[in-house]
Amino acid sequence: MWEQDIGCFPVPFAEDGDEWAHHLGNVMGSGFHRISGTDGVGGPVEMGPPLHGSVTSILRVHPHPAGIACTVVGEDGTLAPDQVDPWRIGAHAAVSEIGRHQQPQVWDALVGLSPSVGLGPDTLGELAARSLGPLDLASAGVYMREFRGPERVDSHFIGIRRTFPVIVTGRVTTYHWDRVVPVAQVQLRRVCALLTLSTRLLWEPRSHPWPQSPTGPTLKVPISVNPGFSMPKGQEWTGDVPPGTGNWKLPWWVDQAWERLENDSGLNIALNAYYEAVRLQRRHPSLALLTYVAAIEGVGMRFVPDALCNCHPECTHSKGVAEKRFRKALKTVLTQREVKELAGPLYDKRSHTGHRGTLFGSEEVFGYAPTGMFQASPYFGFEALLLGQLATVANAVLVKAFSAADSGPG
Repeated sequence: MWEQDIGCFPVPFAEDGDEWAHHLGNVMGSGFHRISGTDGVGGPVEMGPPLHGSVTSILRVHPHPAGIACTVVGEDGTLAPDQVDPWRIGAHAAVSEIGRHQQPQVWDALVGLSPSVGLGPDTLGELAARSLGPLDLASAGVYMREFRGPERVDSHFIGIRRTFPVIVTGRVTTYHWDRVVPVAQVQLRRVCALLTLSTRLLWEPRSHPWPQSPTGPTLKVPISVNPGFSMPKGQEWTGDVPPGTGNWKLPWWVDQAWERLENDSGLNIALNAYYEAVRLQRRHPSLALLTYVAAIEGVGMRFVPDALCNCHPECTHSKGVAEKRFRKALKTVLTQREVKELAGPLYDKRSHTGHRGTLFGSEEVFGYAPTGMFQASPYFGFEALLLGQLATVANAVLVKAFSAADSGPG
C-alpha cells in the first residue's frame, strides 16, 4: 500500500464537502465505486476508485484548519503519476465548481391522516388551499380509499379508511436532488406536527418528496391503496370527492407558527415532543405520557429558567426545576385546583416510567387487554382517562403558547 499527499483545499469540511465530492465525482467520471462517510469525530471520508477510467486508487479526505486535506491511497503496485495526478487535477476543478450549479428544485409530497387514526370516512373534508411558511398546501382533489390489513398473519380482518390527503409543495435551491430530500423531510415533519396540533388527529407523510419536472408534478396520488376485496359490479371506486364535501381551514394562530418556530427553539422542541407523543400514544402509551409531560415542561421553560442549587454558596449543581416548569405550564390552561388534582398523578407516573421503566398501559399485552362482561380493562383508567386527559391538556398548552403574542423564546 502507498499514500501520497496532494495538498489542502479551501473547502469547509461539513458545510461544502458533499458538494465538492459531487463535483469531483463528475470530473473523475460519473461518480465512484464506493464512498464512505466521516465518523463525525475527525475520521476521514474515502471515495473511489472512479466508475470509469484506469484510476484504481482512492482518495482519503480529512478535515483541516484550512478546509480539507487530501491523500491518494493505492493498494496495488507502486506510486505512479497516473494514479495521483487525476485526483489532484479533479480536486482543484471541483473547488471551482462549488456554488456554480445551484438550481431551484420544486418538490411535492402527500400528507394525510395516519392509517392508525381509525376506520371509516374522513369527517374533516378538504383543506382549503393556503401557504404555511415556505410551503404551499392544497387538497389532492382525491377521496383516497385505503385498505388496512391485519398485523398478524393469522388474522383476516380488513378495515377501510377514506381520507382527503393534502399535497405539500416546497422549494429548495441546491446543486442536486439528493440534497433536497433531507430539507423536505424536516419541513414535512413540521407541517404534520402543526396539522396534528390544530386538528388533534395524527397526520403523517403518506409519500416521499417527489421532484417536479419542467412539465409539472410527478407525484401520483392514488385513489385506492393496498389490496382489498372486490366491489360489487358497477360500484368501482373512483376517488371522486363526494358532492357537498366542505372545506376546512387551519386556525388563526397557524398563520405565524412557522416564523415563531424558526425564532423560538424552545417552542420548536416542545412541538416536536408533542407530535412524537401523539405518534407514540397508540402503541406505547406509557412512553407517550412521558413525552407529553416533556412537551409541557418544554413550554414551562419560558416561565422557570435554569437555576443553581442553593444548598451552599459554592455548589455548582443545577436545581431540579422540571416539575415546577410542568406545573407553571399547566397553569396557562387549568385552574389552580385542576393543576393540583392532575399534576401529582401524572408526574408520579412520568417518573416511574422515566426512572424505573415502569409500564402502565396495554403495551404490556400488545394492546390485547383482558376484558369480559364482568371485567373492565385494567388499563382503561390509565389510557382512556389519565393519558386521554393529558393529551388534551398538552394540546391546549401548546396552542396557548402559539396563541400568546408576548410568548418569547425559551
